[in-house]
Amino acid sequence: MKELAARYAQALYPLCPEEETLRTAAGILTGSAELWGVCTDPTIRPEAKKRVLARVLADVPEPLLHFFDLLCDKGRMALLPEILEEFHALALAERGMGRCLMTCARVPDPDQRRRLRAKMARLHHKSDVELDIRLDPALIGGFILEMDG
Repeated sequence: MKELAARYAQALYPLCPEEETLRTAAGILTGSAELWGVCTDPTIRPEAKKRVLARVLADVPEPLLHFFDLLCDKGRMALLPEILEEFHALALAERGMGRCLMTCARVPDPDQRRRLRAKMARLHHKSDVELDIRLDPALIGGFILEMDG
């Protein structure tokens, strides 16, 4: 499904490159369990979902609303969280940045994180690196780095 989410993100990015607008709209949809349930329920007709979206997302730019309508029509609204991740990766790439996932036993101090970001940016020819840290107590020591997937 990651590939499908990436294709949706690539299609949306030129139409609505403001990531904050997308995140705000997605937050409205996913922030309420009841509303998210309606959006992802396969037994509810797409026309009914689109009427709900039009009311709830009245202030959203038209291209973004059409995008959500498309997800409803195709029954793929559940992909929205993955689409957000892929969209974020596109936004980072547009700014010359990368994303690094660090899996470690304990959180490194701020100076270590700063130096690691600088080193990864140099190694991968990026202006900066966004560092996501995930703790894994099963690691005895050291860390695992994953850069841009």
